[in-house]
Amino acid sequence: MRINWNEPRFDQDDLKEVSEVIQNSYVNEGPKTKEFEEKLREYLGVKHVICTVNATAALFLAIKADALIKGVTDFEVIVPDMTMIATATAVEWAGGKAIPVEVLKDRMTIDLNKIKEKITNKTTAIIPVHILGRAVDMNALKDIAEESNLTIIEDAAGVLGSKYLGKYLGTLGKVGCFSLQSNKIVTCGQGGIIVTNNDEYYDTIRRLRDFGRLNNKEFLHKEIGYNLKFNDLSAALALSQFKKIEQKQQTLLFQLNKYKELLAEVNQIKFPEIKISEGEIPLWVDVFVENREELIKHLEARDIHPRPCWPSIHKNPPYASSGSDQDFPNSSFISENVLWLPNGFAITENDIIFICEEIKEFYNKPKKEMELKKIHTDVRGSINLMQDLLEDNKEFTFMEINKGFSRGGCYHSNKENFVVIKGKVRYVYGPINGPYNDKILCAGESGLIEPKLAHAFIALEDSIVSEWGITTSEKEADVKDSVLRKVVDEYNSGERTVN
Repeated sequence: MRINWNEPRFDQDDLKEVSEVIQNSYVNEGPKTKEFEEKLREYLGVKHVICTVNATAALFLAIKADALIKGVTDFEVIVPDMTMIATATAVEWAGGKAIPVEVLKDRMTIDLNKIKEKITNKTTAIIPVHILGRAVDMNALKDIAEESNLTIIEDAAGVLGSKYLGKYLGTLGKVGCFSLQSNKIVTCGQGGIIVTNNDEYYDTIRRLRDFGRLNNKEFLHKEIGYNLKFNDLSAALALSQFKKIEQKQQTLLFQLNKYKELLAEVNQIKFPEIKISEGEIPLWVDVFVENREELIKHLEARDIHPRPCWPSIHKNPPYASSGSDQDFPNSSFISENVLWLPNGFAITENDIIFICEEIKEFYNKPKKEMELKKIHTDVRGSINLMQDLLEDNKEFTFMEINKGFSRGGCYHSNKENFVVIKGKVRYVYGPINGPYNDKILCAGESGLIEPKLAHAFIALEDSIVSEWGITTSEKEADVKDSVLRKVVDEYNSGERTVN
């Protein structure tokens, strides 16, 4: 039976709440929304609660209100580099520029020591993200924010019920934003929650969320606003879910502890720090794993479907100019090595036992011994195949090319990689029948051979070039480029020579 990564479960109480709204025919924002907001206000101990269509909209409204109150239009907002991209795109939606900052490797939360170097005269706010229940050090962050007069807007999308020093996350900044999306502790499919103790921010956010409408003036609008209101159908379901929040918290804690117990002796898996004793609630089960992509394939073959972590903000094309992996080593490592194991309210204890057994099988299975096999040799040199190195029968070959000789003159249907391991070669490449480009490559230099790109290597010294990424059958289906092949043959016959 298929085990999905994370999905919600609903009961008869949930159905009853929604049915009552349908029977009353008040499906727009109304009494159920107000009741849900009041329950949240009491639970979180805040002055104001506003529900909206999703957490991205919640962040957008908070950022937009902050900019309006401060009277700025050209502004920057600091965000962690490790977060779901919505944290950054909400800034752009509000008219600002998101500035990513490195995170802590073990906690995945923003590195407070890296914030100051990113603050400019355009910086107006900081958005700490409490990743999956892990609290940012809010006292230290407040000191940084106060020093530069910055607003703290908490991205608490996945941490409803999680605490920092006895206080609920999302209630410690100027504004906090939560999510009601389907994989959250309380869900109604989509939805967002905004909380604040500041009257000015509350009034501005509520007005922006409702077309910019003035209070008690149905068709009079103070400014351009948006239609981002909630609805009573969603509120009824969220309210019913919310009534079970403590039970849901216990389920999430049990699942994390069960995984930790069953995987304790698997050295290839590490659980990042989460301070359960201090009130942090784990939303998902995230682990650092070795050979993540291969593990995912192993589990999916058994109908178990985990998910890899989000890519870092800077790894997304819209934010590629914000830095490289070298600028964000921790965030990059997390992005490439963290896996979310199946958990949530559709997962049973037996499911977790089965998942852990399969993980152990993956890491304990004997590794294939790799064999370097010589498959061809002549005056030009030899071709050696490294067997069982890559998945899906893809080849990894080593071409020894003697000085003055050449290999290639063909093209493949799929992309292939290459690296010069030893020596120096002239790499000739281009469309079929030319015109061709060429460049000199030395040991350590590499590249990607695009599909249907004719290519050849001419050895300027005794060299070794490795190619990998296509199968033997694809290799056998090489199509010769007659023009480039003629050049290759001329080098191999001595008609052409290298200097």
